Amino acid sequence: MRRKAWPLLTLIVILIVAGGVFLYQKITVLYLENMERPKAIAVRVNPAQSFSIFYIHSIYQEPVTEEFHVEKGAIVLKGVRTKSPAVMEYYGFEHMKEFHSMNYRLGAVFIIRRAMGDGQGLIVKDRKIYLSEIGERGDRIQLRLESVSLGKYLWWMLLNA
Repeated sequence: MRRKAWPLLTLIVILIVAGGVFLYQKITVLYLENMERPKAIAVRVNPAQSFSIFYIHSIYQEPVTEEFHVEKGAIVLKGVRTKSPAVMEYYGFEHMKEFHSMNYRLGAVFIIRRAMGDGQGLIVKDRKIYLSEIGERGDRIQLRLESVSLGKYLWWMLLNA
């Protein structure tokens, strides 16, 4: 009788340890959530990870890329990249270099509006996410950085697959 109990006890211990890992292992997630419609995307990011937002400037119809960095509980704008002198002047950049460095801390949440045109999205790791995937033109898209348990993230991914 005792030999039959060991496999069951071993399985229970393994499940308890795995449950603890899922409950207490924290990961950082970047959520893109449509504030107008029930649509969202979650992307796991590492602390100190970079990502970019790209778009076509609404007035000058020129490409712009804003480069961000994930820091402890915050998203930091590290710089703006454009080749257009008109866009540089619009943003108040004094030099005509392609990348304009900055260090502007945005906090853990900010909202961008889905443009009327196409060609707007994010690049996270090797993944390109177009805002048209989660929103219609004019929708408000919230970008939120959150530290969650591995279990919560996997549960969210399962429900939103």
